[in-house]
Amino acid sequence: MVDTRISMCKVCPAYCPIEVTIENQRAVKVVGDRSNPLYKGYTCPKGRALPEAHNHPERLLHCQKRQPDGTYVSIPTHQAIEEVSEKLRAIIAEHGPEAVALFPGNGNVNNPINITMEVAFLNALGAGLKRFFSTQTIDQPGKVIAQALHGKWIAGPHPFHESDTWVLVGANPVISKMGLGQNPGQIIKEAVNNGMKLIVIDPRETESAKKACLHLQPQPGQDPTLLAGFLHLIINEQRYDKAFVAENAQGLETLKQAVAPFTPEYVADVTGVDEAKIREAVTIFTQGKRGSLVTGTGPHMALHGTLVEYLALCINTLCGRWVRAGEPNGHPHVLLPDYQPKAQPMAPYKPWDESDPGRLYNLPSTIMGGATGTLADEILTPGKGQVKALICAGSNPMVSLPDQHRTTKAFEALDLLISFDVEMSNTARTAHYVIPDYMGLETPACSQFLEASKYYGLWTQGLEWPYAMYSPAAVPPPAGSDVIQIWDFLYEVARKLDLSLTFYGNAAGTGQHWDKPPQAIELDMDRKPSMEELYEAMCAGSRVPLDEVKQHQHGKIYDDIDHTVLPRDPDCEAYFELADATMMAELAVVHANRGDLPQPDSDYPLLMTPRRTNEVLNSIGRTNPKLGGKKPYNPAYLNPADIARFGVKAGDTVRIRSRFGEVIGIIEAEEKLRAGTLSLSHCFGGNPNEEEDPVAMGCCSSRLLGANPEDIDPIFGQPRMGAVPVSISPL
Repeated sequence: MVDTRISMCKVCPAYCPIEVTIENQRAVKVVGDRSNPLYKGYTCPKGRALPEAHNHPERLLHCQKRQPDGTYVSIPTHQAIEEVSEKLRAIIAEHGPEAVALFPGNGNVNNPINITMEVAFLNALGAGLKRFFSTQTIDQPGKVIAQALHGKWIAGPHPFHESDTWVLVGANPVISKMGLGQNPGQIIKEAVNNGMKLIVIDPRETESAKKACLHLQPQPGQDPTLLAGFLHLIINEQRYDKAFVAENAQGLETLKQAVAPFTPEYVADVTGVDEAKIREAVTIFTQGKRGSLVTGTGPHMALHGTLVEYLALCINTLCGRWVRAGEPNGHPHVLLPDYQPKAQPMAPYKPWDESDPGRLYNLPSTIMGGATGTLADEILTPGKGQVKALICAGSNPMVSLPDQHRTTKAFEALDLLISFDVEMSNTARTAHYVIPDYMGLETPACSQFLEASKYYGLWTQGLEWPYAMYSPAAVPPPAGSDVIQIWDFLYEVARKLDLSLTFYGNAAGTGQHWDKPPQAIELDMDRKPSMEELYEAMCAGSRVPLDEVKQHQHGKIYDDIDHTVLPRDPDCEAYFELADATMMAELAVVHANRGDLPQPDSDYPLLMTPRRTNEVLNSIGRTNPKLGGKKPYNPAYLNPADIARFGVKAGDTVRIRSRFGEVIGIIEAEEKLRAGTLSLSHCFGGNPNEEEDPVAMGCCSSRLLGANPEDIDPIFGQPRMGAVPVSISPL
């Protein structure tokens, strides 16, 4: 029997609506839902390859238990729950609850209930956020920190579709979506055709850069110097919105002094960007009336990501690029709780606490949770609080954490390693227990998660329209399988450990910046909640009831919602901070060093930068025959001039070295990549104890990264993961 159902792709947070063709309870085809009023049929290759992922012959359908000889045997889920519970009980009894840590990953996007339950589980254990090692502290953590230090505009930024200028710094939304999930390529094309001036700052000509009126290609890692140069021109040429700054910001004179050395001539010399292009970029952006300068993942992979984001926020504030009183909210709420947007900032605050340091490197506690870059050392360093058990929930840290050899050593030292996954990933192949999770089409979907993404420092993300959608599960798990959702497994373990779980629903904010705090819901530990009940809890207090949203199969734009921004309160005493002392001190260091360090030299003459592809999201899709199966490796891209310079040619297998390690990669030419740059996708390759096969598996870029104390951010411990000096040599 053939059936068609409407669902959502949940490979990434764009949550594209899809039409799923189902035959005998199996998905056989996915296309975009052309009846959806917002996405209008858009999907990317990853969404269209969902049937191949769900029906993959090597998909995990039963729990796996590692044997003494390293092989795995299948065990029933109830047995895995029992054994994991007993092992956790013993570890906690001997070492305390802080010996248990959790690492969530992109697999949680399939079901955001998992993330909330993971936090509830750690809180119930008594481990708390200090043992929540999320990708958020190694993937753009500076966004949350910088927003805390600068302040948050309650009414949000100008929406992209209403802007006349936009600057993308190391961002490539055509591939990453990044706030433009509803067919980003088409959205950018239409905006440019309608007169938008798009500027892209990136060492490579990305898919987004091809639509730009101006493309600046700085040396990797030099974004802080470039943005400080922008501020120098904006302030000294008085290109800023004086009235807006006077009413809503403080610290202008201190910022002016801090950026004084960043003259156009100096910035051009340090970044390698032509001075005329620097001046042109500032002129174009400041002559516009609406639009933002936003940063992507790239600039945050070097060690000054927080500073880059802070300077970006200062540029937007100086130019008044925030929604004003009388205008509609640029990111309205539907399934998020109702609140009143106002044309005023929330006051800045310090998002870390030195009086409560972690175990290692004197890192302070932060609103971000555990410092993921130090996770291997948290496992290997003896003493109180040493991590003995690690739960990897939809994550693959064996290829995402820096220094893969050290990660391997750490994971081998654990008393208990649990991996929730849908395949025997790099991390699963090192785990004591591998728990098979549901896949995206097997769980409900709800756009609340997409709405809420604007609160994780990604302030231009979320939804620019009052849109909402809900879809039930499209297909059941495969017949005869014994899969279990992450939240369900943790709930059952909590029951075995006699824990009570508190589920926090519909959080509209983070840190001290709340439009509305979450609702605490005590879960009944005698009667397990259903998925529907948990989705109701996730949307608790939503502006539009979830039941109403469910009535519209293809989603709905709620045009009748009034979300007009009110004026600044007369008694408001909150101001944006333009010259946070920590950020200004870091900027002074950047200037003293003439930019980011270390610089390329004769031993390591290239700078490695990360990149994304349209077929693979981190490590998701690598084994899908319709995606990564077409090219299962990650090429090492070089400018043709560098290929000639090093005496290699496209297709050659080469050794890529950094001061931390080496990998074997395959050269590919990229005509418009900045010379001196090696561009390489992350999360490929095998494990150190496996045979290297650069053609069949690619190379693991994390082997080129370190996580030593001198190579991590002093606040949240992010290691240097971009602008890494490397060399290449023929094999």
